[in-house]
Amino acid sequence: MLETYNVTLTNAYRDLKKNFENAPVLYFLFCIMIIFSMVILAMLTLFFIKNQVKVDLNDVFFFIFFLFMMKSSYDFHRYFIKSQSVTYGLSAPIHHGKTVFEIILMIFWVQLGIWVLFFSIYSISLYGAGVGLEYPFEYIQFTTGIMLATVLGTTIALHFFSKKKYRLAPLFILIGCLWILHDIVSIIVILLFSVIYLFYSLNHTLDSYQYVHRKQRKEEKLQVWIQSIKKTIFFKETIILWRDKIFFSILFSSITIGAVSGYLAAFGDNSIFPESLKVLTERLTLTSYAFVGIYVLTVFTSVFIPLSFFLNEENTLWLLRNLPVKENTIIEGKAFALVIPFICSIPFIAYFSAFTKGESIDFLIWFLIFSFLAGVIISFPLGAKYVGKKSDILLLYCVSLLIFIILGIAISIYNILKPSFLFHVSFYIISIIFEFFLFIISIRLSSNILSLKYKHHI
Repeated sequence: MLETYNVTLTNAYRDLKKNFENAPVLYFLFCIMIIFSMVILAMLTLFFIKNQVKVDLNDVFFFIFFLFMMKSSYDFHRYFIKSQSVTYGLSAPIHHGKTVFEIILMIFWVQLGIWVLFFSIYSISLYGAGVGLEYPFEYIQFTTGIMLATVLGTTIALHFFSKKKYRLAPLFILIGCLWILHDIVSIIVILLFSVIYLFYSLNHTLDSYQYVHRKQRKEEKLQVWIQSIKKTIFFKETIILWRDKIFFSILFSSITIGAVSGYLAAFGDNSIFPESLKVLTERLTLTSYAFVGIYVLTVFTSVFIPLSFFLNEENTLWLLRNLPVKENTIIEGKAFALVIPFICSIPFIAYFSAFTKGESIDFLIWFLIFSFLAGVIISFPLGAKYVGKKSDILLLYCVSLLIFIILGIAISIYNILKPSFLFHVSFYIISIIFEFFLFIISIRLSSNILSLKYKHHI
C-alpha cells in the first residue's frame, strides 16, 4: 500500500541529499535565505503593527495561494509528467489513477510541511519580538488555501500537458469563484469540488504522461550547415531559445517591467499606493524602482538563461563527450548566444524613461549593462560545474540571492558618490571595464571547471 508514494518520497529525499552533498555552500545559502526572508517578513509585520499600517489579508492570501499553486504544478511536472522512474509504476498491474494519486498525495504533504515550516519560523520571530499570536481563524483559512492550491496546481499540470486542454475550464471557473468568494466556508466548498474533479481527472492520467508537442521538421535542403564550431554552438543555443519562444518572453518582460516600474516611479505615490503605505514609498527614489525592475529582468536574462544553457545538456552530454570539441570553445559559443537576450532587454530603458521623462538615463544604461554582466559572471562557472545535471530550482534561487547582494552593493556605492555627472561617468566606465575583466576570468574559469571527460574510479 502506498508503494508509489514511498518510492517518490524516497527518491525526492535522495536527490535533495545528493544535491546538498554536491553543493553544500549553495544549499546553505538557500537555507539562510529562507530563514532570513521569514524573519524580514516578521519584522515588516511588526513595523506595520506599530505604525498602524493597514494590510489587506486577502492580498497576502492570494499571493501565497498562487505561489504554492505554481510550485505544485512544477512538482507534478517533475515527479510525473517528465519522470522516467514512474514508468515502472504505470506498467504494474495497478490502476494508473492510484499511482498518480499517490504522487499527488506526496506533493500534498510536502507542500503542507513547507507551509508549516515557513509559518513556524515566521511565528517564532513575531513571538520573539513580543507580538501575541492570536490568529487561529486566519491560520486555518491560509492552511486550507494551501491544500486547495496543491489540488488545483497538480490538476492543472495534469491537463495542461495533454492534448485536451479544454479540461482546464472547470479549474479556471473554480479559481474565479475563489477570487470572488474567499471566506473560510467558500474555500472549503471549492476544495471539495476541486477534490471531486481531481478524482475524475485520475481517469485521464496517461493523456499527459511524457506528452511532447513536436514541431514538424523542415526539409533537409532548408537546413543551415555551419562550419565554425563556435557559430554552431551559437546557433544551437539561439535556435533553442527561439523554439521555446524565450526571445518573445524577454521582449514582453522587458517592456512590461519597464512600463510598470517606470509608472510606479512617476505616479505610484499618488495613484497606486494607499495612504497607509506612503510611510515606506515616500523614501523610494527613481533608482530604487529601477533597481527592482532591472534586478527582475537580470534574473531572467543573465541568470536563468545561462544556467539553462548548461542544465539543458542533461540528455546531450554523452554527445559532447564524444565530439572533438574543447571546453573553451563550448563556453565561448554559449557566451556569444547571450548577446541576443541582452539586446531583447534594452526596451526596458526606453519604456522606463518614457514615464520618467528621460531622467537618469545614464544610470539606467550603466546599471542594465552592469547587472547583465554580473549575472553572467556568476552563472557561467556554476553552470559549468553542474552541466548535464537535473535542473534544480534551488540553484536559481541561490544565484539570484548572490546577484541581489552584488547589485545592492553597487547601488550603495553609487548613492555614496558625489552627485557630479563627470564623477558618475568615471564610475560607470571604471566599473564596466572591471566587470569585463571579471567576465574574461569567468569564461576561463568556466572552461577549466567544465569537464567533458569521464571520471574513472579505481
